Amino acid sequence: MFNLDQAIEQWRRQLAASGISSLETLDELESHLREEVREQIAAGLNESQAFAIAVERIGEATALRGEFRKLGLVNREFLRKLKGFLLGSAEAAFPSLENFAPNARQALELAPEEARRFKHDFVGTEHLLLSLTRVPSGVVLNVIRRLGLDSDSVRLEIEKWVSRGVANTGTAKLPFTPRAKRALQLAVDEARALNQDQIRPEHVFLGLLLEGSGVAALVLKQLGVGIERAREEVLKEARANPDPC
Repeated sequence: MFNLDQAIEQWRRQLAASGISSLETLDELESHLREEVREQIAAGLNESQAFAIAVERIGEATALRGEFRKLGLVNREFLRKLKGFLLGSAEAAFPSLENFAPNARQALELAPEEARRFKHDFVGTEHLLLSLTRVPSGVVLNVIRRLGLDSDSVRLEIEKWVSRGVANTGTAKLPFTPRAKRALQLAVDEARALNQDQIRPEHVFLGLLLEGSGVAALVLKQLGVGIERAREEVLKEARANPDPC
């Protein structure tokens, strides 16, 4: 019987054998792999099929061995480029917390709580989306209500897409997935485009939509939320509540 956690552990060992010894690199690649697996399962595949497709998308670990051996030594620059290649895009950095308004920072603090509810050992776009609906200022809640939704409908849809894990993370710090970090970078762009000097929850909401391929974006699309209408409602909410922080 296929065991996903054992398969991922074996995949990590293959990567390590091929020359990727950095735990940080391995952890980030694993978080990307797990997100790909979740998306394939949401599309109707079983765990074994989802894992096979995710590994193929990222790149067969065994195929890397020859390239590492040709180089002889693996330097930091090569690892950086390799990780960017395997992740499918340039690695997104986590924006400085100083750029986030207090209520947006609160959402970032709530996201790991949501991850732990699902027994996940990472913070993905779906956890960020759920955290936004819990921020007391209610800006995102007001926006999604304008879009005909509420926090319960969003949570129920996410629960259809995402299965619960088995991780027991305790108080360990959970890493944000590459897609989650990409969404936060897009939130920075949204804040700038709206001439606002801080990133607010509504900018993160738009960033999740713009990211496009994470669970949050797929769930919102399934619920009928598009970026143009969402941005329009965010602008209406901003005019109604000019300083919600």
